[in-house]
Amino acid sequence: MRLRNIVFMTVVMVFLLSSPAASQQWVDIKDPKDLRALHSNKTFRYTSMQVPVVEHYRADGKGIWISAQQRAPITWEVKGDQVSISYPNQTLCWDYQRSKKNPDEYVRRCPSNAWMAVVTVENGIPEF
Repeated sequence: MRLRNIVFMTVVMVFLLSSPAASQQWVDIKDPKDLRALHSNKTFRYTSMQVPVVEHYRADGKGIWISAQQRAPITWEVKGDQVSISYPNQTLCWDYQRSKKNPDEYVRRCPSNAWMAVVTVENGIPEF
């Protein structure tokens, strides 16, 4: 019975998130200048598998990824209408959308693996 409820709720969530009403609250960011500005000297905060993650991006294309007690250098660059981020073990390209309701909230999606995250973006970064 519990599995049935989980499956039902998953189907409902997929339907809600893919409905026109849900998509109308997000605006695609495709312009390379806007994508560069989104990452230049910005701090990204999100949760991955219930662990808080912070990514700091410098304007020169370098950054740092911090999760729990781990830290790793990263690099980023705009490639067309996506941002390519190189982590220690892989490089992922991301599509971005901004929230119409909250100017600091974004969704990023990786088309190659269907991973997505709701990200809060803050101006400024620490020294690293």
